[in-house]
Amino acid sequence: MQSKILFFDVDGTLLDTARGIPDIPQGALYQLKRIQEQGHKIFISSGRPKAMINQYLLNVGFDGYVLANGGYVEIDGQSIYEDRMDYKLCVKTVQMLEDLRCDYMLETADAVYIDPSYHELYDFFSQAGMKEMFQLDFDKDEVLKRTIKIEANVLNKDKAKIENYIQDKFGSVIHHDEHGSENAFEFFSPTISKAVGIQKVLDYYHVSRQQTYAFGDGLNDMEMIEYCEVGVAMGNAVEALKQKADLICCAIENQGLERILKILFPDEV
Repeated sequence: MQSKILFFDVDGTLLDTARGIPDIPQGALYQLKRIQEQGHKIFISSGRPKAMINQYLLNVGFDGYVLANGGYVEIDGQSIYEDRMDYKLCVKTVQMLEDLRCDYMLETADAVYIDPSYHELYDFFSQAGMKEMFQLDFDKDEVLKRTIKIEANVLNKDKAKIENYIQDKFGSVIHHDEHGSENAFEFFSPTISKAVGIQKVLDYYHVSRQQTYAFGDGLNDMEMIEYCEVGVAMGNAVEALKQKADLICCAIENQGLERILKILFPDEV
């Protein structure tokens, strides 16, 4: 079989703490290693920045990472692509969030910066075991010049105001989900997507989209599921993603990843 490149979302695909699966299931981990031994490449493709990829995942031995929704790409420990937000837009966005008294954190290629007085976000990620990822003492203006993504916790009363701001200033729709009781909004360059990050990987290896597989469960996986030659939605995926996927496997708690990898990449005879 010609060498392929596989891209995996993290939460809800490789693992899912909400479902009591904090690590990659052993069966799926075995399949990932077996596939690498066949000569294929495996990548994490996540909305997370590098600082949110814990040591356990780093130790798995992925060939690289497409992170921050495609805003940062790393292969074999080397950065090959970074798409920072426009500095003026960063400054304007942060000022708007501070005026609304919204907690926010700044995500760069190698770190996450937050004011510890922003208890909604700081406490949420601390309770999730991610406290160590935060840099608390920093020059905000200097960090804004390197920011790839801003994540903010927005009160429900301000949600419409934030969405209107985004339409006006960014000209693109902002992804949001739930972190506890309020809305977690992600602000990033409209030129960013997981599909863009994946293409940077393909350019690096000089291979075509026909050599790619994508595995995901959420709305921010839509671009890569549509972009890759074979898009696989988890059984626990949102319905919109399932409708776009080429294949649907079992849910993560039912060994979905292990089963589909066995089928797609059988042992070589």
